Amino acid sequence: MKNSYLCKFIFAFFILLGLSSSSLFAQGVTTAAMNGIVTDENGDGLPNANVIAVHEPSGTQYGVSTRVDGKFNLLKLRTGGPYTITASFVGYTSEQQENIFLKLSQNYEVNFPLSSEDIEITGVTIIAEKNAILSGSRTGATQNVTSKDIALVPNINRQFQDFSKLSPQFSGTNSSAGGRNNRYNNIQIDGTQHNDLFGLGASGTPGGQVNTAPISIDAIEEFQVVIAPYDIRFGGFTGGGINAITKSGTNKWSGSVYGFGRNESLIGKAGFIDNDPASTTDESAFPEFKEYQYGLRLGGPIVENELFFFLSGELTANDRPFTNLSLQGGNAAANTVVANRLMTVLTGYGYNSGGFGTLTSKQPSNKLFARIDWNISQGHILTLRHNLVDADRDFLNNRNSSSRIAFESYNYSISSVTNSTALQLNSTFGNNMSNELIVGFTTIRDRRAGLGSPLPEVQVDEGSLTLNVGPDRFSSANELDQDIFEITDNFTFITGDHAITLGTHNEFFSFRNLFIRSFFGYYEYDSIDDLENNNAPSFYQRVFSRTSDPKQAAEFSVNQFGVYLQDEWSVIPNFKVTAGVRVDIPFFPEIPGQNDSIPVYFPGESTTTVPDGNLLFSPRVGFNWDVSKDRTTQIRGGIGIFTGRIPYVWMSNNYGSTGTLYAEVRQASGENVGFHADPFNQPGIGDPGTGDPRFRSEVDLVDKDFKFPQVLRFNAAVDRQLPWGIIGTVF
Repeated sequence: MKNSYLCKFIFAFFILLGLSSSSLFAQGVTTAAMNGIVTDENGDGLPNANVIAVHEPSGTQYGVSTRVDGKFNLLKLRTGGPYTITASFVGYTSEQQENIFLKLSQNYEVNFPLSSEDIEITGVTIIAEKNAILSGSRTGATQNVTSKDIALVPNINRQFQDFSKLSPQFSGTNSSAGGRNNRYNNIQIDGTQHNDLFGLGASGTPGGQVNTAPISIDAIEEFQVVIAPYDIRFGGFTGGGINAITKSGTNKWSGSVYGFGRNESLIGKAGFIDNDPASTTDESAFPEFKEYQYGLRLGGPIVENELFFFLSGELTANDRPFTNLSLQGGNAAANTVVANRLMTVLTGYGYNSGGFGTLTSKQPSNKLFARIDWNISQGHILTLRHNLVDADRDFLNNRNSSSRIAFESYNYSISSVTNSTALQLNSTFGNNMSNELIVGFTTIRDRRAGLGSPLPEVQVDEGSLTLNVGPDRFSSANELDQDIFEITDNFTFITGDHAITLGTHNEFFSFRNLFIRSFFGYYEYDSIDDLENNNAPSFYQRVFSRTSDPKQAAEFSVNQFGVYLQDEWSVIPNFKVTAGVRVDIPFFPEIPGQNDSIPVYFPGESTTTVPDGNLLFSPRVGFNWDVSKDRTTQIRGGIGIFTGRIPYVWMSNNYGSTGTLYAEVRQASGENVGFHADPFNQPGIGDPGTGDPRFRSEVDLVDKDFKFPQVLRFNAAVDRQLPWGIIGTVF
């Protein structure tokens, strides 16, 4: 079976090798680039001229010789600046341009006219791009967010993905892009994916369930927001993409220490609440809480011009009190009587409900980031970085309703720990070849559990009031492990007016999902009287493992191979075309367990069916036309197909709900299982009140024709330089 997937991968790879396509010269997904031409006083290209760009803060040098036609490309450059670029040729006067700043994925164009040392010429003009918007590297809908933007734009949540709202195609509230759910987005940090692939969190990022940022914003240097990037190296989304790079050290020592926060002292009193003169408390005062965040960063040289480091640490806390809303206001006294009665009844069964007073929800988050950059030589730069996020969040549910009372034992907590490591090697060979190798490994560990001791959950309806006691039934056996390994390699070869990129991006995911609802039992009663008299509950459920492991998890893997070929072609100096094709092949190495009963009752269906081995083609073409030939007016656009992932929780249901791993017990119609307070001694198969001994299991199936999502996008836009430094865009 696995050999067939390999054959498909090799087949697609050689298809790409045989395709002819048509670029502007390649820039990097995590870097920037420069290109141009060195000419003599007659406008003829000078071959073998020396071009050297120096990143002044780090002393990093990038050098290349011009080709036969006098053109040059400096690839895999660090973003930011300032840069100083110098062009020289024997017998000619050298020329230099300073204070160049490069944005992420920008391909900065700068042309050098050199004059012979025997000829005296005054007023030599070096022609260069004005900015990253009016640029030949711009085709599709993208938005760059620089370090200056990050520093100046207010961001209360301090989550870098919130800046995506600067793109008009992104929602400002939930990171929805192009009208699609944020689970269809792809977030990259330093060229490696940084997503909640399983899809449980609302943010689409690791730690989304505990509402933590996936990385300290203080560690982010710059990022792009992309909707329709026609660079074929962008993939993995049918919503939008966020492509971020992290900060690095330089020759200059730099750092910062910051902290901010608030508590109840900064909140005014509630003027609409009257104080009770008989009490000693101030009822109008805001309850005690605290919300703070503090951290530091430090970067500098280990070896000047060669080896650099950057460190960032951040601690946050958000402690908030939660009181049952139903225990405030006009019905508070009556509702308190009901809650006390239920607590007394449960105590008689030996069940500790834990009370129902005010509780504090805690939400700590700790982040640590470290990065090393090594200038191995002028043509090779190695980067290694690691990001750790350790966060928790307490959930005090059902406390904001006037018709519910949640006891202390009902609460649960989720802990999330993410470790992400990335290794990147950028290399240049000669004056026309470069390579980018990125290897990433990420582990995500989420644990959800009740805050108290194990107990069955009990829900009681007393008139119009609903009371919840005991650990939430979805939290008693709930763990999720995600391991993500990926490797990307992009090789670029420049010949004439073409920059050809051949690349591969491969992802290997493994998931372990433990989810057994009602693990300690779940009871529903129509009244406290029914519970007190041990009458039949209106509903009883307990789910258990059918294997030798009482906490049996669903485990599965996903592999996705990707290959692509792209050509960036300067058709004429002011008209450039980017064209390429990408093939992604997702497949599932393991199949779910086989349930022999399914084909009997559902002919043609099987629990072993999974979407597998589909060849997903994504051809794209983009263009950029400098209409005025001076970068004051440009027309750009393109069309292409984009392939994305699915939330893999969908597939987890197929591996976990085959009917072979779990079964459940329910109360039979007209019978009574009775109430059992011991979480480890709940009614099972064949016990009194459960009816005839039989296994009841949930089974989830996937359509054999299920396809991974793809979307077709196209756009056209005009950018125009306006007075006072304003750039207008119509799209």
